[in-house]
Amino acid sequence: MYALKREFIKYTDQIGITGSFICLVHCIITSGVMIGSSFLSHSAHHHHDHIHHVHHLDMWGMIDISMIVISGIAVYFSTLKCSAESLQNKLMWASYIVYTICMLSKYVGFEPMWLSGLSYAMSFTLIGLHFRNIKNCNH
Repeated sequence: MYALKREFIKYTDQIGITGSFICLVHCIITSGVMIGSSFLSHSAHHHHDHIHHVHHLDMWGMIDISMIVISGIAVYFSTLKCSAESLQNKLMWASYIVYTICMLSKYVGFEPMWLSGLSYAMSFTLIGLHFRNIKNCNH
C-alpha cells in the first residue's frame, strides 16, 4: 500500500497541472458561451436580468466542485514533496485557497468580472507552481 501511495504522490503535480488546465478550458468555454448568448440576446433587443444570476449545482456546477476537489488533492500531496516551510508550499496553498473562493463565490451570487480574471490567474499560477514543484521537489 505504501508503494501505491508513493507512486500516486509522484504524479500529483501532473494531476494538478491537468486539473488546472481542464478548469481553465471549462471556464473559458462556459464564459464564451455566456458572453455569446448575452450578446445575442441583447442584439435581438431582449432584456435579460443579470442582477439575480446565481449558479446552481447542475452538471457544470458538479464539474466546478470536482475541479476544486481534484486541485485540493493535488496541492495537498504535491506539497508533501517539499519541506513544510517552503515558500513554494505556501504559494501553492494560497493560490488554491484564492482559486477555491473565486470558484465558490458564484454560487452565492457574487460574480464580478475581476473575480473571473483572478480565478484564471490562480489557475495559471497553480499550473506554474506544479511545474516548478516537478523541477525542484520530486524525490
